[in-house]
Amino acid sequence: MTLTLPPNVQHLQNATSTSLLEKLRDRSLKPSAVRSLVRDITASLTQSLQLDGPSTETIAVIVVLRSGLSMFDGFMDNLPEQVSTAVYHMGIFRDQESLQPVEYYNKLPVKPAHIKQAYILDPLIATGGTAAAVVSILQDWGIEKVTFLSMLSTPVGLGHAASVWPEGSRFVVGAVDPEVDAKGYITPGVGDIGDRLYGTAFD
Repeated sequence: MTLTLPPNVQHLQNATSTSLLEKLRDRSLKPSAVRSLVRDITASLTQSLQLDGPSTETIAVIVVLRSGLSMFDGFMDNLPEQVSTAVYHMGIFRDQESLQPVEYYNKLPVKPAHIKQAYILDPLIATGGTAAAVVSILQDWGIEKVTFLSMLSTPVGLGHAASVWPEGSRFVVGAVDPEVDAKGYITPGVGDIGDRLYGTAFD
């Protein structure tokens, strides 16, 4: 079956990141191994990005808490040396009952004039609710262009998030799984990535 994605979605079929993701699907991995794999997948995807903009421009790096923290080093360590960054954190969680995004942390200042682009780090786009909320917040902040970097997503999640601001957003994803289950998890997916990253899943 041919995968049809929105025009502002770039599906990076990178052999390295694909191989690493297959290892990440092993639910028996310890948190340290999960963190290492997410960092390496992010590094591989970042190396495939085309970062544009003048050297006088600073890009905003938006880390979506908590899972986005695991992508930070892999992303920052693989940026071109001339790229200037300002790092911000945004806390949004998905309500387990409604599956709707809930914002709990946002300390974005008045947007500096020299920041025109933002790169968003969040490893999964499942239903797309969190991704859509972050893109909407940054659009309201006054950013001219956002790039959302994610290692795994779904067609429904991408369709939702990519429709929020199609002319100003780009989604770069490493892999696309077919669907989400009733609890909003990607299927077959990698499980609850936050719990797996930080060892907070208990049977």
